[in-house]
This record gives sequence, C-alpha cells and structure tokens, in this order.
Amino acid sequence: MIASPLGDHCWYNGQLTRMSDIRIDPTDRGFTLGDGLFETLLWTGQEIRFFEDHMARLGHGAAHLGLAIPFDIAAIEQGLFELASASVGQRAALRLMVTRGTGPRGIKVPDNPDPNVLATIAPVATDFAPVAVCVVDVWRARGAPSSRFKTLSYVDNIMALSMAQAKGAEDGLMRGPEDSIGCGTSANVMIQSDGIWQTPPLEDGALPGIVRGRLVRAGLVLERRIHLADLATCEAACFTNAIVGVRPIQALNGRALDTRPMQYAALRTIFS
Repeated sequence: MIASPLGDHCWYNGQLTRMSDIRIDPTDRGFTLGDGLFETLLWTGQEIRFFEDHMARLGHGAAHLGLAIPFDIAAIEQGLFELASASVGQRAALRLMVTRGTGPRGIKVPDNPDPNVLATIAPVATDFAPVAVCVVDVWRARGAPSSRFKTLSYVDNIMALSMAQAKGAEDGLMRGPEDSIGCGTSANVMIQSDGIWQTPPLEDGALPGIVRGRLVRAGLVLERRIHLADLATCEAACFTNAIVGVRPIQALNGRALDTRPMQYAALRTIFS
C-alpha cells in the first residue's frame, strides 16, 4: 500500500478529509474579504511545538475581532494530530485557518455568522540557510488589526516580499513609524548591537510572534525601536518564527553580517 502524499488531506470543520473533496463557498468572507485568522504551527514529527502559545494568540485575536471559533482547544489539537499522523515523523507546517463564514455582499458582519475551520499540512525543511534582506517601502499600519493579529489579509506582506526580490534580496523588512522598522514579511526581526539582541516593539508594527514572545519573556531579547540607521551598525541579525526558528540574516541592505552559529546560540536555547 502506498501512503498518501503529505498535504493530500486536510481537517475541515471537524473532519479529516481529502483536499480534493473540499469546496469553499464563493460567499465565504475569508475568501472574499480576508475576514479571518490563521496560525502556522510546526509539527516536529513528534509534537506540535508551542501549541498552547498559538492557541492563546488565536483566541486573543478572535476575541478582539468578534470571531467565534466553533471548536474547543482539545478538539483542534486532536484534529491537528490526526492530520499530522500522515507525516510519518516528517517535519511539517500545519496551517490552521478560521474564517467568519459566508455572508451577503458588503463588509457588514452577518448577524449570525457560521465560521469555517480549515487545517492543512505541508512538508518543511529541517534547516534554513542564511538570507539576504533589504528594507522596502511598505509600512506596517501602526495599531491596525492587520498588524496586531494574524489575519488572512496579507497583501502588504506579499507586496513587500515581491519588492525585496525585485531588488535582488530574498526577503524584505517592512517599515515602522519615524524611520524605524516593524518586521519581516513572514517573520519577526532581531538585530544584535553591542552584543545585545533587540527587536521592534509591537507599537511599531511588529507582529506578536510566538518565538519573539518567548525570547522577550526569557530576557534574551530587548524590545526597543530600531531605526534604519541601526541597521548600518548592527553586528548580526536574524528572522524568527515558529517554522524557521532562528534564521540568520547574512546580508542586510547589501552589508554582510556575522552568521557564525555562536552568535545565535543563546536565542536557540528556547527550543531545547
């Protein structure tokens, strides 16, 4: 018997089913308006890393957006484990999405929304090579829900990545207020200056990342505004998120940075 390819199945509204059998309603607000939230979780092959942190962030965002989640945490965890079982020990990314469900034309929230929940799985690398990064002219909207929560509205991030790649970089840094930076297109950014790791505060448009939060709470990274001028003098920099972990930045705006493993050893202790 040949095993199904990883990514062939999904968990949709409480049922494990084939991706090819899923039909998204054309009036689903996640599809028409990006009205929903998502989390991307790492399946290590044995566990869902930082599952509780992801659920706390999802719940926080849902509460602020008035978005009901029709399954409790235990049911979601069980569904993700069922989906991950197809990986046969392989590392994978689990993407959990909650949409507000269907609705009539217009942006007004329906009186009785019926949310949809979808989880998919895809293989991911075990290691991520250092990346070349540049600043792009896309600004994180300070205080906006699209910056504060993991919404399905990702057009700013998509454009920022495309702009960076057009400049010959592999990823981009999005701007914050007053000549500062906010975050990367799909990860938080950290820089090291005078031996101290720092990351932009949430008030400057940084997404409240899972790894970022753990690093700050552990006292390994300091929150402070990072100006564009700081990028010209920092010794090292990296991206962090639940999938890549700590990914060194080898070049920042064309300037080479230190990517020796010893520079990132302290940050990586949160994964041990």
